[in-house]
Amino acid sequence: MEVFQVQRFNTGLIIVSLIRMMAKTKKPDFCHTRLKNISYISTTPNSLSMNKIIPCIIVDDDSSAIDIIKEHLSEIPRLSLNKTFTRPAAALTEISLEEDSQLIFMDIDMPKITGISLAESLRGQDHNIIFTTSYPEYALEAFKVRARHYLLKPFDFVEFVTVVNEVIRECYSGWNLERENKDAFFLRTDSERSKLIKVLKSEIMYLQGSNNHVHIYTPTENFSVYLTIKEMEDKLKNNSRFFRIHKSYIVNIEFIKKIIGNKIDLGKYEVLMASHYKKDFIAYVERNLLRSKRN
Repeated sequence: MEVFQVQRFNTGLIIVSLIRMMAKTKKPDFCHTRLKNISYISTTPNSLSMNKIIPCIIVDDDSSAIDIIKEHLSEIPRLSLNKTFTRPAAALTEISLEEDSQLIFMDIDMPKITGISLAESLRGQDHNIIFTTSYPEYALEAFKVRARHYLLKPFDFVEFVTVVNEVIRECYSGWNLERENKDAFFLRTDSERSKLIKVLKSEIMYLQGSNNHVHIYTPTENFSVYLTIKEMEDKLKNNSRFFRIHKSYIVNIEFIKKIIGNKIDLGKYEVLMASHYKKDFIAYVERNLLRSKRN
């Protein structure tokens, strides 16, 4: 079977685009081309995970900003507004109790608790965050806490729906693991059976388990695959790069920049390590890094 490297959603481009924004005096278009005709995510029966309504939460201390997002949300049939918050402390308490995955539109510059701190506190939960802010300089911090996207205020409906569509495709449209070999996984979606994606194992920074899905993170793109974290762990058990550090996380030790306490810095991302994994993990890293240096 031939494998074609097709175009994928590249979240790494967001940071590059935002850095370019900071050098300009006027607000440019966001990191995508404006579209004359907006096409919403398909909700046809052939797409298994795309039929489900996505609950949304808005967190912003500016009620007028909430009203704008509410209006945009009402135009997208796939999205349903669950709650809104003007106080981030109340948002943290309530969102922590949510069992279902929420799509959260979150401001960053808020009193007492910033959006970055709020997102950091929610990292152990299976929510997807789109930051909505007037400050492009927060972009790098946003991706450290695994924000899915970054909307620069003021944004119009074209910008909003384009970003939302990207996040839905990335986080709510799962990939099937068609096959694998020693070096790569090959993925396909039910809605695009003609496309086969090759993901090199060496490029995987870490994996996060979430119910019956595993989110695969690479330096430039992410995939949600229909597998449990235990099934993925079994597939990687003979690959010395990977080690499970948490009930939800497996990391590639070759991307580790530093370890501070229970935080593992992978450069673009930070991952939390469970305490009872730490001793074995540190020994494993030292053993494998020493062996790789000798080789």
